[in-house]
Amino acid sequence: MSLAPDPAKVHQAWLTPTGVNFCARAYPTVPADHSDAPALAVLGQFLQNGHLHNAVREKGGAYGSGAGYDAATSAFHFFSYRDPRLAATLADFDHSLSWLRTHRHRADSLEETILGVVAAIDKPGSPATEAITAFYSELNGRTAAHRRRFRKRVLSIKIGDLRRVAAEYLAPEHASTAVLCSAKACRLEADGFEVQEL
Repeated sequence: MSLAPDPAKVHQAWLTPTGVNFCARAYPTVPADHSDAPALAVLGQFLQNGHLHNAVREKGGAYGSGAGYDAATSAFHFFSYRDPRLAATLADFDHSLSWLRTHRHRADSLEETILGVVAAIDKPGSPATEAITAFYSELNGRTAAHRRRFRKRVLSIKIGDLRRVAAEYLAPEHASTAVLCSAKACRLEADGFEVQEL
């Protein structure tokens, strides 16, 4: 059984007494067996390695950040944690998509990203992890042949594929955003957030 993604957008701020922020932005995309799934998987690592690490972690001071495609939820997400910034980090998530569109990318950067995604696919796990993965793959109809096709598609990804799926799925009007922050973090209601107190 597969659940259709919920098209309702969410913009929530959860308030708690904290000195740092946790930011997330997500977009509905496609399930693992869709032809765009491999490009979305590569896109997450490409944005992380090429833009987000520098912008959100090195310059912005967040303890961690990233982007990625989640086949289980058919979603693409950005995140940061233990982040001293909030609005600027959300802007960096958006700016990474502008960077993808406008920057002239080196072929070796894409190749390194693809090899990283393939390494994650091929990485052996413990016997328990392998058994759990096999069980859930079988339960969801993802056979070894499906994984081989996915891997082969990953190896054929080009920059144009990344730009195309970003334009198609990561449009601002489809984004849901959630943050965990202190009440002093920013003018949350003015920025369109539904505010919840923990």
